[in-house]
Amino acid sequence: MTNVTGFLDGKAVVVTGAGRGLGAAYARLAAAEGAAVVVNDVDADLAGAVVAEIRAAGGRAEAAAGSVATWEGAGAIIGACVDAFGAVDGLVNNAGIFGLAHPSEQDPADFRAILEVNVLGSAYCGLHAIRAMLPRGTGSIVNVTSGAHAGSAAMGAYGASKGAVASLTYCWAADLEGTGVRVNAVSPNAHTRMADVYEAYLGDAARGQNVDKSPDRNAPAVVYLLSDASAGLHGQVVRLDGDELSMMAHPTVQGTGTHDPSWTVGAVAAAFAAGKVGPLSPVGLHRAG
Repeated sequence: MTNVTGFLDGKAVVVTGAGRGLGAAYARLAAAEGAAVVVNDVDADLAGAVVAEIRAAGGRAEAAAGSVATWEGAGAIIGACVDAFGAVDGLVNNAGIFGLAHPSEQDPADFRAILEVNVLGSAYCGLHAIRAMLPRGTGSIVNVTSGAHAGSAAMGAYGASKGAVASLTYCWAADLEGTGVRVNAVSPNAHTRMADVYEAYLGDAARGQNVDKSPDRNAPAVVYLLSDASAGLHGQVVRLDGDELSMMAHPTVQGTGTHDPSWTVGAVAAAFAAGKVGPLSPVGLHRAG
């Protein structure tokens, strides 16, 4: 394998949900940039195929099949990296499942499954990785969130899960400040199986939104966040959309607010009526400024 620039030389990285799509793109580029990669997926055959591809190109990789959604399973995935390569320097929490449903039709079992994989899976893998990284004083975790957490029709479960992942990123960043272990997130956009499901559900209203947005176009930013080149980034969410690279803002208090030593319902209503509370936010993802 030709080492493109060596951004990850000497590092050992875990990529979850890497049997296809975005995860496979992240794993392939991480290996091309010099990392030894643990490729995780619930489908052992898919994980093995990506490992074979990386090895055929001259890279180092091991498969770790299994679900991220249990504490034991997540521990085994991180442990596989330590066992194979002696350490875990990076983790990409990519594993996730997607679903669409109007609230009046939401299947509670589907809602739970989305939260278990997307939220608990990210948390469990991250917790195991953090405990392996802290004694060494170095490491980078890249969580995968989505613009859907800002509000998107039919994505209550998925958007909530990705909102939780964003909040997890902010909280862990606060916890790990000054330790040498960094936590950031990416909000990718690509034509994957999730995009196919989205387009099938919404029909013409969604069709064509992910044209020419291949998973590979998202991988360089993820590898950058894993690398020492991004040492100054901590607690940030990087957004990719086609050819655009941008940053997502953290939740923030708008304006200066208004004050009253003894709020009543009437006083609250009057403050809103007078426009004193602050600007209202539009529903959905929007660009500030």
